[in-house]
Amino acid sequence: MPTRTIAITTSMSARPRRLPRWDTVVSPITAGACKLCGIPAFARRRCLPALLAAILACGEAATAPPSTPPPPTTTQPVDLSADWVTTTPGAQGVDAAALATGLGGAAGIPGLRSILVVRHGRLISEQYMAPGGADSLYALRSVTKSVMSLLVGSAIQRGAIRGTDQTLGELFRPPLPSLDPADAAITVGDLLTMTGGFQWNESGVTEYNNWVLAPDQIDYLLARPIVSPPGSTFNYNSAAVHLLSAVLEVDGGGTAAFADSVLLAPLGIHARDWELDDRGIPNGGAGLYLRPRDMAKIGQLVLQRGRSGATEVVPPSWVDEATRNHVHTGTTLGAYGLLQYGDLFWLGSAAGHAFVLATGYGGQEVYVVPDLDLVVVTTATWQGLGTGAQAQTTAIAGLIVNGILPAVRSTQ
Repeated sequence: MPTRTIAITTSMSARPRRLPRWDTVVSPITAGACKLCGIPAFARRRCLPALLAAILACGEAATAPPSTPPPPTTTQPVDLSADWVTTTPGAQGVDAAALATGLGGAAGIPGLRSILVVRHGRLISEQYMAPGGADSLYALRSVTKSVMSLLVGSAIQRGAIRGTDQTLGELFRPPLPSLDPADAAITVGDLLTMTGGFQWNESGVTEYNNWVLAPDQIDYLLARPIVSPPGSTFNYNSAAVHLLSAVLEVDGGGTAAFADSVLLAPLGIHARDWELDDRGIPNGGAGLYLRPRDMAKIGQLVLQRGRSGATEVVPPSWVDEATRNHVHTGTTLGAYGLLQYGDLFWLGSAAGHAFVLATGYGGQEVYVVPDLDLVVVTTATWQGLGTGAQAQTTAIAGLIVNGILPAVRSTQ
Protein backbone atom coordinates (compact mmCIF):
# COMPACT_ATOMS: atom_id res chain seq x y z
CA MET A 1 0.00 0.00 0.00
CA PRO A 2 1.66 3.22 -1.05
CA THR A 3 1.81 6.00 1.50
CA ARG A 4 -0.40 8.95 0.68
CA THR A 5 0.50 12.50 1.58
CA ILE A 6 -1.31 13.93 4.56
CA ALA A 7 -2.46 17.44 3.78
CA ILE A 8 -2.92 20.00 6.54
CA THR A 9 -6.32 21.66 6.13
CA THR A 10 -9.21 23.31 7.88
CA SER A 11 -11.56 22.94 4.91
CA MET A 12 -14.47 20.53 4.46
CA SER A 13 -12.65 18.65 1.71
CA ALA A 14 -11.59 15.10 2.46
CA ARG A 15 -7.84 14.77 2.34
CA PRO A 16 -5.90 11.61 1.44
CA ARG A 17 -4.87 10.51 4.91
CA ARG A 18 -3.54 6.96 4.75
CA LEU A 19 -5.30 4.45 6.99
CA PRO A 20 -3.12 4.09 10.10
CA ARG A 21 -2.58 0.93 12.11
CA TRP A 22 -3.68 0.90 15.76
CA ASP A 23 -0.12 0.43 16.92
CA THR A 24 1.71 3.03 14.86
CA VAL A 25 3.33 5.82 16.78
CA VAL A 26 2.61 8.88 14.65
CA SER A 27 0.55 11.41 16.57
CA PRO A 28 -3.10 11.59 15.38
CA ILE A 29 -3.31 15.21 16.44
CA THR A 30 -2.25 17.93 14.03
CA ALA A 31 -2.80 21.52 15.01
CA GLY A 32 -5.01 23.27 12.45
CA ALA A 33 -5.35 20.03 10.48
CA CYS A 34 -7.37 17.45 9.87
CA LYS A 35 -27.93 8.20 8.83
CA LEU A 36 -36.64 9.56 8.44
CA CYS A 37 -38.47 10.40 8.73
CA GLY A 38 -40.46 9.16 5.94
CA ILE A 39 -39.60 5.67 7.07
CA PRO A 40 -42.75 3.92 8.16
CA ALA A 41 -41.04 1.27 10.29
CA PHE A 42 -37.66 -0.04 11.28
CA ALA A 43 -38.48 -3.73 11.62
CA ARG A 44 -35.32 -5.70 12.10
CA ARG A 45 -34.06 -8.93 13.57
CA ARG A 46 -33.10 -8.19 17.16
CA CYS A 47 -32.36 -11.63 18.61
CA LEU A 48 -28.62 -11.26 18.79
CA PRO A 49 -25.89 -12.75 20.96
CA ALA A 50 -23.35 -10.09 21.65
CA LEU A 51 -19.67 -9.47 21.56
CA LEU A 52 -17.93 -6.21 22.34
CA ALA A 53 -14.45 -6.13 20.94
CA ALA A 54 -11.31 -4.02 20.70
CA ILE A 55 -11.21 -2.40 24.13
CA LEU A 56 -13.94 -4.55 25.71
CA ALA A 57 -13.98 -8.14 26.92
CA CYS A 58 -15.59 -10.63 24.56
CA GLY A 59 -18.44 -13.06 25.21
CA GLU A 60 -21.97 -14.10 24.28
CA ALA A 61 -24.96 -13.04 26.35
CA ALA A 62 -28.69 -13.66 26.41
CA THR A 63 -30.78 -11.40 24.23
CA ALA A 64 -33.62 -9.25 25.55
CA PRO A 65 -36.70 -7.61 24.08
CA PRO A 66 -36.03 -4.09 22.82
CA SER A 67 -36.42 -1.33 25.36
CA THR A 68 -36.39 2.40 24.93
CA PRO A 69 -34.38 4.76 27.13
CA PRO A 70 -36.00 7.89 28.52
CA PRO A 71 -36.39 10.62 25.90
CA PRO A 72 -34.00 13.57 25.98
CA THR A 73 -35.15 16.29 28.33
CA THR A 74 -33.56 19.32 26.73
CA THR A 75 -36.30 21.94 26.83
CA GLN A 76 -35.48 23.78 23.61
CA PRO A 77 -33.06 22.47 20.97
CA VAL A 78 -30.18 24.87 20.63
CA ASP A 79 -29.01 26.03 17.22
CA LEU A 80 -25.93 23.91 16.58
CA SER A 81 -24.96 25.80 13.43
CA ALA A 82 -23.68 28.58 15.65
CA ASP A 83 -20.65 28.55 17.92
CA TRP A 84 -21.11 27.19 21.41
CA VAL A 85 -22.36 29.64 24.01
CA THR A 86 -20.07 29.36 27.01
CA THR A 87 -21.19 29.94 30.54
CA THR A 88 -20.38 28.96 34.10
CA PRO A 89 -21.22 25.56 35.59
CA GLY A 90 -23.36 27.15 38.28
CA ALA A 91 -25.54 28.91 35.73
CA GLN A 92 -26.48 25.50 34.33
CA GLY A 93 -27.15 23.70 37.60
CA VAL A 94 -23.71 22.18 38.05
CA ASP A 95 -21.74 22.47 41.28
CA ALA A 96 -18.61 24.29 40.14
CA ALA A 97 -16.45 23.18 43.06
CA ALA A 98 -17.54 19.55 42.74
CA LEU A 99 -16.91 19.67 38.98
CA ALA A 100 -13.45 21.11 39.48
CA THR A 101 -12.67 18.39 42.01
CA GLY A 102 -13.97 15.71 39.69
CA LEU A 103 -12.02 17.00 36.73
CA GLY A 104 -8.93 17.01 38.88
CA GLY A 105 -8.75 13.30 38.17
CA ALA A 106 -7.76 14.11 34.59
CA ALA A 107 -4.19 14.61 35.75
CA GLY A 108 -4.00 10.90 36.52
CA ILE A 109 -4.73 9.93 32.91
CA PRO A 110 -1.57 10.83 30.97
CA GLY A 111 -3.12 10.00 27.59
CA LEU A 112 -6.11 12.30 28.02
CA ARG A 113 -5.97 15.15 25.50
CA SER A 114 -9.27 17.01 25.96
CA ILE A 115 -12.45 16.95 28.01
CA LEU A 116 -15.56 19.08 27.42
CA VAL A 117 -18.82 19.34 29.38
CA VAL A 118 -22.07 20.67 27.91
CA ARG A 119 -25.20 21.19 30.04
CA HIS A 120 -28.55 22.54 28.79
CA GLY A 121 -26.91 23.23 25.44
CA ARG A 122 -24.20 25.44 26.93
CA LEU A 123 -20.48 24.72 27.08
CA ILE A 124 -19.61 24.92 30.76
CA SER A 125 -16.11 23.44 30.84
CA GLU A 126 -13.33 22.53 28.43
CA GLN A 127 -9.76 21.48 29.01
CA TYR A 128 -7.01 20.69 26.50
CA MET A 129 -3.74 18.97 27.21
CA ALA A 130 -0.73 19.39 24.94
CA PRO A 131 -0.22 18.61 22.19
CA GLY A 132 -3.21 20.06 20.42
CA GLY A 133 -5.91 22.50 21.42
CA ALA A 134 -9.44 23.68 20.72
CA ASP A 135 -8.84 24.07 16.98
CA SER A 136 -6.91 20.83 16.50
CA LEU A 137 -8.50 17.88 14.74
CA TYR A 138 -8.57 14.69 16.81
CA ALA A 139 -9.01 11.09 15.66
CA LEU A 140 -12.53 9.89 16.55
CA ARG A 141 -11.67 6.24 15.84
CA SER A 142 -14.90 4.22 16.35
CA VAL A 143 -16.95 7.28 17.20
CA THR A 144 -16.92 7.44 13.40
CA LYS A 145 -19.32 4.47 13.41
CA SER A 146 -21.97 6.46 15.27
CA VAL A 147 -21.59 9.27 12.74
CA MET A 148 -22.12 6.68 10.02
CA SER A 149 -25.37 5.68 11.74
CA LEU A 150 -26.64 9.25 11.46
CA LEU A 151 -25.56 9.39 7.81
CA VAL A 152 -27.36 6.14 6.96
CA GLY A 153 -30.55 7.51 8.51
CA SER A 154 -30.25 10.64 6.39
CA ALA A 155 -29.56 8.54 3.29
CA ILE A 156 -32.74 6.52 3.88
CA GLN A 157 -34.75 9.71 4.30
CA ARG A 158 -33.41 11.03 1.00
CA GLY A 159 -33.99 7.78 -0.90
CA ALA A 160 -30.33 6.93 -1.50
CA ILE A 161 -30.98 3.80 0.57
CA ARG A 162 -34.48 2.25 0.56
CA GLY A 163 -34.36 1.09 4.16
CA THR A 164 -32.49 -1.03 6.64
CA ASP A 165 -33.77 -4.16 4.89
CA GLN A 166 -32.08 -3.27 1.61
CA THR A 167 -29.32 -5.71 0.68
CA LEU A 168 -25.77 -5.08 -0.38
CA GLY A 169 -26.60 -6.92 -3.58
CA GLU A 170 -29.01 -4.09 -4.43
CA LEU A 171 -26.67 -1.33 -3.35
CA PHE A 172 -23.26 -2.41 -4.61
CA ARG A 173 -22.57 -1.32 -8.18
CA PRO A 174 -19.46 -0.41 -10.15
CA PRO A 175 -16.85 0.57 -9.30
CA LEU A 176 -17.53 -1.57 -6.22
CA PRO A 177 -16.85 -5.27 -6.71
CA SER A 178 -19.52 -7.80 -7.56
CA LEU A 179 -20.75 -9.87 -4.63
CA ASP A 180 -21.27 -13.57 -4.17
CA PRO A 181 -24.80 -14.61 -3.11
CA ALA A 182 -23.92 -14.86 0.58
CA ASP A 183 -22.44 -11.37 0.77
CA ALA A 184 -25.19 -9.94 -1.44
CA ALA A 185 -27.83 -11.05 1.08
CA ILE A 186 -26.38 -8.95 3.92
CA THR A 187 -28.61 -5.98 4.70
CA VAL A 188 -27.93 -2.44 5.82
CA GLY A 189 -29.54 -3.37 9.14
CA ASP A 190 -27.14 -6.25 9.58
CA LEU A 191 -24.20 -3.88 9.23
CA LEU A 192 -25.73 -1.35 11.60
CA THR A 193 -26.11 -3.98 14.31
CA MET A 194 -22.75 -5.70 13.76
CA THR A 195 -24.47 -8.91 12.59
CA GLY A 196 -23.09 -9.23 9.05
CA GLY A 197 -21.87 -12.76 9.76
CA PHE A 198 -18.29 -12.42 8.50
CA GLN A 199 -15.48 -14.42 10.05
CA TRP A 200 -13.74 -11.67 12.01
CA ASN A 201 -11.91 -11.17 15.28
CA GLU A 202 -11.35 -7.59 16.38
CA SER A 203 -10.62 -8.41 20.01
CA GLY A 204 -7.07 -7.15 19.44
CA VAL A 205 -5.30 -4.94 16.95
CA THR A 206 -4.07 -7.64 14.55
CA GLU A 207 -7.26 -8.06 12.48
CA TYR A 208 -7.73 -4.34 12.07
CA ASN A 209 -4.10 -3.78 11.13
CA ASN A 210 -4.18 -6.60 8.58
CA TRP A 211 -7.26 -5.01 7.03
CA VAL A 212 -5.61 -1.61 6.87
CA LEU A 213 -2.46 -3.01 5.31
CA ALA A 214 -4.31 -5.11 2.70
CA PRO A 215 -4.01 -4.03 -0.95
CA ASP A 216 -7.80 -3.49 -1.09
CA GLN A 217 -9.84 -3.10 2.10
CA ILE A 218 -13.21 -3.97 0.50
CA ASP A 219 -11.87 -7.11 -1.17
CA TYR A 220 -10.11 -8.14 2.05
CA LEU A 221 -13.40 -8.31 3.97
CA LEU A 222 -15.43 -9.82 1.14
CA ALA A 223 -12.92 -12.66 0.87
CA ARG A 224 -13.81 -13.69 4.42
CA PRO A 225 -16.37 -16.52 4.73
CA ILE A 226 -19.81 -15.98 6.23
CA VAL A 227 -19.76 -18.04 9.41
CA SER A 228 -23.16 -17.10 10.88
CA PRO A 229 -26.44 -16.19 9.19
CA PRO A 230 -26.59 -12.40 8.69
CA GLY A 231 -28.72 -10.81 11.37
CA SER A 232 -28.14 -13.58 13.88
CA THR A 233 -24.85 -13.02 15.71
CA PHE A 234 -23.24 -9.84 16.98
CA ASN A 235 -19.55 -9.56 16.16
CA TYR A 236 -17.76 -6.22 16.35
CA ASN A 237 -16.35 -5.53 12.87
CA SER A 238 -14.99 -2.17 11.74
CA ALA A 239 -14.43 -3.41 8.19
CA ALA A 240 -18.09 -4.39 7.86
CA VAL A 241 -19.20 -0.92 8.95
CA HIS A 242 -16.86 0.45 6.29
CA LEU A 243 -19.14 -1.20 3.70
CA LEU A 244 -21.75 1.43 4.65
CA SER A 245 -19.29 4.09 3.60
CA ALA A 246 -18.75 2.24 0.32
CA VAL A 247 -22.54 2.29 -0.22
CA LEU A 248 -22.69 6.03 0.40
CA GLU A 249 -19.72 6.54 -1.89
CA VAL A 250 -21.62 5.12 -4.90
CA ASP A 251 -25.25 5.73 -3.90
CA GLY A 252 -25.04 8.95 -1.88
CA GLY A 253 -22.78 11.04 -4.09
CA GLY A 254 -19.66 10.32 -2.03
CA THR A 255 -19.44 9.69 1.69
CA ALA A 256 -17.49 12.80 2.62
CA ALA A 257 -19.54 15.15 0.39
CA PHE A 258 -22.76 13.59 1.71
CA ALA A 259 -21.62 14.02 5.30
CA ASP A 260 -20.61 17.62 4.69
CA SER A 261 -23.94 18.46 3.04
CA VAL A 262 -26.48 16.73 5.27
CA LEU A 263 -24.78 16.60 8.67
CA LEU A 264 -21.62 18.55 9.25
CA ALA A 265 -22.36 21.87 7.51
CA PRO A 266 -25.85 22.12 9.08
CA LEU A 267 -24.12 21.80 12.44
CA GLY A 268 -21.64 24.53 11.62
CA ILE A 269 -18.80 22.01 11.36
CA HIS A 270 -16.35 23.34 8.81
CA ALA A 271 -13.14 21.54 9.77
CA ARG A 272 -12.64 17.83 9.41
CA ASP A 273 -10.37 15.21 7.95
CA TRP A 274 -11.10 11.63 6.92
CA GLU A 275 -8.80 8.69 6.29
CA LEU A 276 -9.28 7.03 2.89
CA ASP A 277 -8.95 3.39 1.93
CA ASP A 278 -7.08 2.28 -1.16
CA ARG A 279 -10.16 2.93 -3.33
CA GLY A 280 -10.36 6.47 -2.02
CA ILE A 281 -13.40 5.66 0.17
CA PRO A 282 -13.53 7.39 3.58
CA ASN A 283 -12.97 4.90 6.39
CA GLY A 284 -16.48 4.41 7.79
CA GLY A 285 -15.27 2.28 10.67
CA ALA A 286 -12.73 4.54 12.31
CA GLY A 287 -11.45 7.34 10.07
CA LEU A 288 -13.06 10.68 10.90
CA TYR A 289 -11.24 13.57 12.57
CA LEU A 290 -13.08 16.48 14.21
CA ARG A 291 -12.50 19.21 16.76
CA PRO A 292 -13.70 18.33 20.28
CA ARG A 293 -16.26 21.16 20.20
CA ASP A 294 -17.69 19.63 17.02
CA MET A 295 -17.76 16.18 18.59
CA ALA A 296 -19.89 17.78 21.28
CA LYS A 297 -22.26 19.04 18.57
CA ILE A 298 -22.75 15.46 17.39
CA GLY A 299 -23.61 14.47 20.97
CA GLN A 300 -25.95 17.43 21.41
CA LEU A 301 -27.67 16.54 18.11
CA VAL A 302 -28.38 13.06 19.47
CA LEU A 303 -29.61 14.59 22.73
CA GLN A 304 -31.93 16.86 20.71
CA ARG A 305 -33.22 13.89 18.65
CA GLY A 306 -31.70 15.12 15.43
CA ARG A 307 -32.73 18.76 15.69
CA SER A 308 -30.68 21.90 15.58
CA GLY A 309 -32.87 24.74 16.74
CA ALA A 310 -35.99 24.56 14.53
CA THR A 311 -34.15 22.57 11.83
CA GLU A 312 -34.40 18.78 11.52
CA VAL A 313 -30.91 17.64 10.60
CA VAL A 314 -31.47 13.91 11.20
CA PRO A 315 -35.02 12.48 11.47
CA PRO A 316 -35.98 12.15 15.15
CA SER A 317 -37.43 8.69 14.57
CA TRP A 318 -34.06 7.54 13.29
CA VAL A 319 -32.23 8.87 16.33
CA ASP A 320 -34.81 7.11 18.51
CA GLU A 321 -34.22 3.82 16.69
CA ALA A 322 -30.46 4.11 16.60
CA THR A 323 -30.28 4.76 20.34
CA ARG A 324 -32.75 2.05 21.38
CA ASN A 325 -31.53 -0.95 23.38
CA HIS A 326 -31.47 -3.98 21.09
CA VAL A 327 -29.07 -6.44 22.70
CA HIS A 328 -27.80 -7.43 26.13
CA THR A 329 -24.05 -7.70 25.62
CA GLY A 330 -23.26 -9.22 28.99
CA THR A 331 -20.16 -7.03 29.00
CA THR A 332 -19.16 -4.28 31.39
CA LEU A 333 -16.64 -1.50 30.99
CA GLY A 334 -15.50 0.04 34.23
CA ALA A 335 -17.81 2.71 35.62
CA TYR A 336 -20.04 2.50 32.52
CA GLY A 337 -21.29 -0.84 33.83
CA LEU A 338 -23.26 -3.17 31.58
CA LEU A 339 -23.33 -2.01 27.97
CA GLN A 340 -26.12 -2.58 25.43
CA TYR A 341 -26.09 -1.96 21.69
CA GLY A 342 -28.25 0.05 19.31
CA ASP A 343 -27.44 0.93 15.68
CA LEU A 344 -23.75 1.74 15.92
CA PHE A 345 -24.34 3.35 19.32
CA TRP A 346 -23.63 1.85 22.75
CA LEU A 347 -26.13 2.30 25.58
CA GLY A 348 -26.14 1.76 29.31
CA SER A 349 -26.91 3.20 32.73
CA ALA A 350 -24.49 4.55 35.30
CA ALA A 351 -25.08 6.31 38.61
CA GLY A 352 -28.81 5.94 38.00
CA HIS A 353 -28.80 7.70 34.62
CA ALA A 354 -29.30 6.10 31.20
CA PHE A 355 -26.70 7.14 28.66
CA VAL A 356 -25.99 6.94 24.94
CA LEU A 357 -22.35 6.43 24.01
CA ALA A 358 -20.24 6.81 20.92
CA THR A 359 -16.86 5.41 21.85
CA GLY A 360 -13.55 5.03 20.08
CA TYR A 361 -10.40 3.07 20.79
CA GLY A 362 -8.35 4.44 23.66
CA GLY A 363 -10.98 6.77 25.11
CA GLN A 364 -12.50 8.91 22.36
CA GLU A 365 -15.91 9.41 23.98
CA VAL A 366 -19.18 11.22 23.24
CA TYR A 367 -21.23 10.51 26.37
CA VAL A 368 -24.88 11.66 26.28
CA VAL A 369 -27.11 11.62 29.38
CA PRO A 370 -30.69 12.52 28.34
CA ASP A 371 -32.26 12.95 31.77
CA LEU A 372 -29.45 15.27 32.84
CA ASP A 373 -29.43 17.20 29.53
CA LEU A 374 -25.70 16.53 29.51
CA VAL A 375 -22.99 15.81 26.95
CA VAL A 376 -19.39 14.96 27.81
CA VAL A 377 -16.63 14.63 25.22
CA THR A 378 -13.12 13.30 25.64
CA THR A 379 -10.24 12.66 23.28
CA ALA A 380 -7.08 10.74 24.08
CA THR A 381 -3.97 9.28 22.58
CA TRP A 382 -4.67 6.00 20.81
CA GLN A 383 -1.60 4.94 18.89
CA GLY A 384 1.07 2.81 20.51
CA LEU A 385 -1.11 1.95 23.53
CA GLY A 386 -0.77 -1.80 23.18
CA THR A 387 -2.38 -3.52 26.16
CA GLY A 388 -2.93 -0.13 27.83
CA ALA A 389 -5.90 0.85 25.64
CA GLN A 390 -8.54 -0.76 27.85
CA ALA A 391 -7.02 0.65 31.04
CA GLN A 392 -7.00 4.15 29.58
CA THR A 393 -10.61 3.89 28.41
CA THR A 394 -11.64 2.52 31.79
CA ALA A 395 -9.94 5.43 33.54
CA ILE A 396 -11.74 7.93 31.30
CA ALA A 397 -15.08 6.19 31.96
CA GLY A 398 -14.39 6.57 35.67
CA LEU A 399 -13.57 10.23 35.27
CA ILE A 400 -16.91 10.84 33.52
CA VAL A 401 -19.13 8.77 35.81
CA ASN A 402 -17.43 9.33 39.14
CA GLY A 403 -15.93 12.77 38.55
CA ILE A 404 -18.44 14.70 36.43
CA LEU A 405 -21.90 13.17 37.00
CA PRO A 406 -21.93 13.78 40.80
CA ALA A 407 -21.49 17.50 40.18
CA VAL A 408 -24.64 17.72 38.04
CA ARG A 409 -27.82 18.61 39.89
CA SER A 410 -30.56 16.47 38.36
CA THR A 411 -33.32 18.88 39.36
CA GLN A 412 -31.79 21.92 37.68
